Amino acid sequence: MISHDRSCVPVMVVPILAGPDLLCRLAGSIDFAVGRLLVVDNGMCVDPVRLRDAAPECVRDTTVIPVPNNLGVAGSWNLGVKATALADWWLIVNFDAWFPEGSVQRFAETVSDGVLTLSGGAPAWCAFGLPASVVERVGLFDERIHPAYFEDDDYMTRCREFSVPVMYSDIPVHHDNSSTLKHGYDRRNAETFDDNRRYMQRKHSMQDYTDGGYSLTRRRNLSWD
Repeated sequence: MISHDRSCVPVMVVPILAGPDLLCRLAGSIDFAVGRLLVVDNGMCVDPVRLRDAAPECVRDTTVIPVPNNLGVAGSWNLGVKATALADWWLIVNFDAWFPEGSVQRFAETVSDGVLTLSGGAPAWCAFGLPASVVERVGLFDERIHPAYFEDDDYMTRCREFSVPVMYSDIPVHHDNSSTLKHGYDRRNAETFDDNRRYMQRKHSMQDYTDGGYSLTRRRNLSWD
């Protein structure tokens, strides 16, 4: 259950593959208490000292997890949850997003037990509040969808199947969309995007609403590394 204490975001999870300057911009935009800023560094590109310097004092702790080979979006979100499994909820944010004044506090005041809360940014999944109770009901994200795109669509479908409400909030979040692709991954994404779409369609056509289970074969075949 989410505690009634709305004075802090327990954990903010941010995956990154490239573009540490944008991550520092995000950290600098935080203006409300965050217990832990947890960065999953899939590109081994983050300087932890620089990140701590960029974050304001309201961020109580920063943790950078360096990953030698890209876990992908779903894998990174899952790692953030697993690494801080005692949290009541997680605010999961794209590294190329940043917060207008007051937005982090609004997430803390809005996220409620049993409800997936999406941002008012573009797209809405650029920042979202994920309660532990939703993870218990729906499960983690499908890591067979690798490394990016459709992991959110799959989770939305699974939320509907498990009768978990999804709130499209009006909490503003700025976002430079597709920044990772601009760092040289657009060609490879053109190949993996359709594969992931077909996988998700097949999965749902079979009424499979699980987290998919980890597949080393798909992880290797779809790699951007």
